Parts: sequence; C-alpha cells; structure tokens
Amino acid sequence: MDPAVLPILQCPRCKTAAPFAGSRMPRCRSCGLEPATAQPVLDLFDATIGGEPLATTNEQRLMESDLVARIYDRVWRPGFVRLLAGRGAGGSVGGLSGELFIHKHSLGLDERPGPWLDLSCGPGAFARAIAASAPGALVVGLDISRAMLDVAAQRTGGYPNVVLVRADAHALPFVDGAFGGVNNAGALHAYDDPELVFREIRRVLRPGGIYCGSTFAEAPSLLGRITARAAGIRRFEPAELRAWLARIGFADYEDVRLGGALVFRVRRP
Repeated sequence: MDPAVLPILQCPRCKTAAPFAGSRMPRCRSCGLEPATAQPVLDLFDATIGGEPLATTNEQRLMESDLVARIYDRVWRPGFVRLLAGRGAGGSVGGLSGELFIHKHSLGLDERPGPWLDLSCGPGAFARAIAASAPGALVVGLDISRAMLDVAAQRTGGYPNVVLVRADAHALPFVDGAFGGVNNAGALHAYDDPELVFREIRRVLRPGGIYCGSTFAEAPSLLGRITARAAGIRRFEPAELRAWLARIGFADYEDVRLGGALVFRVRRP
C-alpha cells in the first residue's frame, strides 16, 4: 500500500486524523482500531459501529455479487446504462466512453494537484484511467463491496499510485480537505442518503476542489422505467440536483446529458 495515503486517513471510529503509523499492520494510535489488512485493500469499514451494511435495494445486493463484479465493466454496466439511459449514453470520444471522457476532463487532472478519490469505484475502471492520466498523484478507489474491490485489486495491480479502501460513502474515512477532486461515476442513485454523501464529499475536498458525478435523469422507455423501479433506482432532475448541491455549499454547477444519463461537475469554493 502506498504510504502516501496515511496522512489523509481518518479513523472511522474515533475520527482521529492520520491515525495509523504504518501501512503493513495499521492500528489507530487513539482508539486501537485495527483495520483488516487483506492487501492490497485497506478495510476501513468499522462493523462495530452498526454491523456489516445491509443492502436495502436490489441493485445494492447485486453489487455484492462476485459474478456481477467480474462482468461489470464489460457487460453489466454498459447494458444497464443502455437500458436505463438509452442509446445516447453509449457513445465514445477518442476511444473512451463518452461518460469516461467527460469525467476525466471535468476533474481537470492537469490543472490541480491530487490526491484524487474515485468514490464507489466498483472494479476500478475509472481509478485506472485517473491513475494513468496522473501517474505522479495518489488515487484512492473506495467502495463498500468486497466483491468489487477484489476485482479492482486484480485490475489496478499495474498502477502503484492506486490505493483501494473499503468504506461507506456516507462516512468517508479521510481528513477534511484531503482531495483535489472526487470522481463519483454512476453510483449516486444507489445511495440511501445522497445528501449525507454530498456533505461528506464537500468535507474531504479542499477549497477549489472538483466533484464530478454521473447518474440517471430520466428513463427513455417503459422497460427502463420498470427496471429502475424494480432495482430501487432514484432519478435526479438537473434543476433538483443543481439546487441541492448549491444548498450544501457547492458552486459552478455544470452538466452534460448523455441520453437519459447526466454527468455533472461542481466546485467547492
């Protein structure tokens, strides 16, 4: 594990900043919390607070599946996005999916220093892309799914600047102002409490930092609407999202529509 992550960590139990002295056998110097050290994933989900997370929607349950994790990038996500967002969400730019292209450029990797957080990183496609574009910067991929992180560990092995962390998006285990940017692709609709996640993202961004996310805005077909309802997927209208983020304290809202999908960018003032 890259020791560059140690100064930006926060103990999930006692909230002590930079609590771990070593990366091989970390132990909180304040409360004694010992994260699971199944390298290369640092497990900072503290089950003693409320037990292991319980999936409350069908989509959350599927994200814990080993099979879904293995086929997610190539089969599951493209098919799911096409079904829920229509054909306009599946285009490409310069060999990259339109969504990935927009995310990379919206973060402004060449304009500000890292570290970078890929929130709800899944099997690591965006973390790899960010790490390749910012080889000198720390990239943290965070997810709550062990299955997704196991696959991400296999696929990010060639990127020494990537650190994988298991934690809850609603309680990020990082100090205030830790990151220059937060990437949050295709997960907002699956959170139990999006407002709490927004507030956590703002907290861990430094002033001037960028938050770039994507989600679903509308279903283009009856089948898509039925699927979204069955999976427990919430949709966000751009005006609603703009007002929500502004109320929390973000500025400079911009968005791009890709069929029924929405990629948005805001800045922490």
